[in-house]
Amino acid sequence: MISCIVSSCLYIVGTLIGVVAGLVLLTRLYYQSKRPSTYTIGFFHPYCAAGGGGERVLWCAVKAIQESYPDANCLVYTGDTISDDEIFNKINNTFMIELKRKNIEFIRLTKRKYVEDSLYPVFTLLGQSLGSMILGMEALSKCNPHVYIDTMGYAFTYPIFRILGGSKVACYVHYPIVSSDMIVKVANQQNLTLKRKIFSNVKLVYYKIFAIIYRLVGNLSQLVFVNGTWTGNHISTLWKRTFKKDVILLYPPVDVSSRIALPLNWQKRKNMVLSIAQFRPEKDHMLQLLTLDHLLKTHPQHKKDLELVMVGSCRGEEDRGRVEQLEKKIKELGLEKNVRICVGVSAQELNDLFAQASVGIHTMWCEHFGIGVVELMAGGLIPVAHDSAGPKEDIVLPGTGFLATTKEQYANYIHEIIANKPKYADMQKAARESTNRFSETTFIQQFKNHIKLIIDYKSKNIKKDQ
Repeated sequence: MISCIVSSCLYIVGTLIGVVAGLVLLTRLYYQSKRPSTYTIGFFHPYCAAGGGGERVLWCAVKAIQESYPDANCLVYTGDTISDDEIFNKINNTFMIELKRKNIEFIRLTKRKYVEDSLYPVFTLLGQSLGSMILGMEALSKCNPHVYIDTMGYAFTYPIFRILGGSKVACYVHYPIVSSDMIVKVANQQNLTLKRKIFSNVKLVYYKIFAIIYRLVGNLSQLVFVNGTWTGNHISTLWKRTFKKDVILLYPPVDVSSRIALPLNWQKRKNMVLSIAQFRPEKDHMLQLLTLDHLLKTHPQHKKDLELVMVGSCRGEEDRGRVEQLEKKIKELGLEKNVRICVGVSAQELNDLFAQASVGIHTMWCEHFGIGVVELMAGGLIPVAHDSAGPKEDIVLPGTGFLATTKEQYANYIHEIIANKPKYADMQKAARESTNRFSETTFIQQFKNHIKLIIDYKSKNIKKDQ
């Protein structure tokens, strides 16, 4: 009797597996039949018109493909609604990167709202990840590329393109969507009430299950790039891959050359503190305002000439709302004369600010890399960056800047620099010289060297990846 039940269950399970496998195979054959005849490389970047470091990675990667495979077609899957001309103008004005327009096509996605964090007040990670699968299915249905490259970290799209589309899959990971730091932080919470303890335990289980699923989908990527040591260590741990072997360290491209061309002029620079970061919550612009408030209260002599300039871009309404919150806080603290917010400045305007400012401030906890910090240093500014992750492990070497965590630490370092300027002329030079490790040229060449491992294509000899 028991053996009959077991046999029946096994038969049902086997049948279901067979049906699912058959459906997957039929789906894959369908999407491969719709694949363009021209060899196509797709870049998944739903916010391609934003002006941050992630977008510089995207456009430098596209440039690398255009240089190595000039007759291949580059697709950019995006949820942005502005015209192609406006996007190209943004690329030129913000990054000063020249691309060939003839073989770049923008695939417009209408379901980007499903990856917005505001849609998921609870279980945000799971919601956004499942939302990215919806967005990925829309992308696949509009065009199935030979090679799929995710440049924003949407790992849950990999099974869509690898299994259903039959595409080769590569990714550039800026930061893990779940990390061992997050798990440890939840596990080590103490002195909790019974209700909070239950909630904490549920959250811990949620993170651990999510980490397992993240590993499964992440390992569907055949080529994995990471932007720094911190990200590399976490991805290696989470995805069970070997750092610097199966996980390739590729520092993001930084506009070092144009920044280095700016004059140092240390003594002639203004008492200006410059921040360059998208207006996202994790960038913690509020800490910068609290730092300035503390600094002016403890050293009121700086009120007459110290200015904090916040430069950044907004991805959408949520980011614009954060800018409005910052403006309200500025008024609340009475800092109107000492703070300036600049949204969407051009490359030339940013260079002008680099040439004037003395101190660069960075306040994001566990920034995966910190392109902005590198740019500040190359521009001749002394950085005061967050004492964690990328800035700590890859960028701010001893003698090239300062690392801080609290508003008091930030304020003390900024005061020390501007109050004793002659003392820090050598540090300014050292900071700039240390950025020679990063450049767009280095990124493009290394990207070419590695991406060819999964691109089965030669000019005039197209081979479809079946």
